Parts: sequence; C-alpha cells; structure tokens
Amino acid sequence: MTVADQILSYMQLCLRENAHLQRSMNFKLHGAHSVVLMSTRPGAPYHDLWQADGMVLIYEGHDEPKRAGSPDPKTLDQPEFLPSGRPSEKGKFHAAAQAAKLSQTAPERVQVYEKLRAGI
Repeated sequence: MTVADQILSYMQLCLRENAHLQRSMNFKLHGAHSVVLMSTRPGAPYHDLWQADGMVLIYEGHDEPKRAGSPDPKTLDQPEFLPSGRPSEKGKFHAAAQAAKLSQTAPERVQVYEKLRAGI
C-alpha cells in the first residue's frame, strides 16, 4: 500500500505529524517538511484540486479573516503579512515558492492530506 492509498483518522494524522493540525497550511512543521490539509469534497470552502498527473496541487489557500464590517472574505486573499509584520503561513509558502522559482533554494517538501469526510 502506498502513502497515497492510506486512509487515516484525524488522530492518526496528528500522531504521524507529531502535531495537532488545526490550520490548513503548516509551513516547515517542526523545521522539517510542510503540511497542507485540503478538501476536494462537494461544498468544501476552497476550490483545491490536483492536476491530472497528480504532481501539481492547485491550492486556493486562505481567505482574509472575517471581521465585523469587512467585505465577503472569499473576495480577499489572506495577507502575506500579519499585523505584527511577521509573514502569515500563506506568506511563508509564497516566499518559498518564489525563491525556488528563482533557483535560490530547493522546492519546499510538502506532505498533502486530503479530507475525505468529517474526521477522515
């Protein structure tokens, strides 16, 4: 059985990654690889998809957080920087992708888990 064929519960996933994964984007978890949680289920809040070869993930990422009086969060991307000036998870992934694109660093290793249904 390949990794792609494995079905894990949320608890098995947390044990495997040695972390309670609450965010969908986790850059360099424990200083190692990055972890992305995605869903291609009908009604999923994001429109993530695999390209036909299974080697390229189109990942919508995070929306702007909901705030009182803000426009629809789906129309705004999460900013690359937090109010503190530190990069958001999206900003970290974007910087790594741009550095790899310019051959400044190797591409980031990313482990992707796809949610099949609640809890799995």
